[in-house]
Amino acid sequence: MGAGPIKDKVGANIFKVAQVIVGGIYVLFILLYLGLILPEYLACINCDTEGAIGTNIWGDSVQCFGDSKAFGQVMFDVSTMIIVGLSVVLILLFLWRNLMSRGEFRIKDSSKK
Repeated sequence: MGAGPIKDKVGANIFKVAQVIVGGIYVLFILLYLGLILPEYLACINCDTEGAIGTNIWGDSVQCFGDSKAFGQVMFDVSTMIIVGLSVVLILLFLWRNLMSRGEFRIKDSSKK
C-alpha cells in the first residue's frame, strides 16, 4: 500500500528528467535551425539562375546552384521534421506529467491483481 505514492513520485521524476533532456536537444536544434539552416534556405529560395549567389540575413554569401540548392532543401525539410517531432514529444511529456501530478492518470501496478 505504501509503494503507490513513491512509485508516482518516481514516475513524475522520470518525466521531469525526460523533459529536461528532450528540451535541451530541442533548444540546440532550434538554435541550429534558426541560425544556420533557415537563413541559407531563405537566401536561395528566389535564386532561379544557375550560378546565382544569395545573401542570408547574416550578410554572408550563399551559393545557390545545383547540388547546393537541393542539399539546402533537404536539410530544411529534415530539420523541420525534427523540430516538429521534438515539439510533439515535449507537448506529450508535458501533458502526461501534468495529468500524473493531478492524479487523473496513474501508472497501473502490474504486480497487483
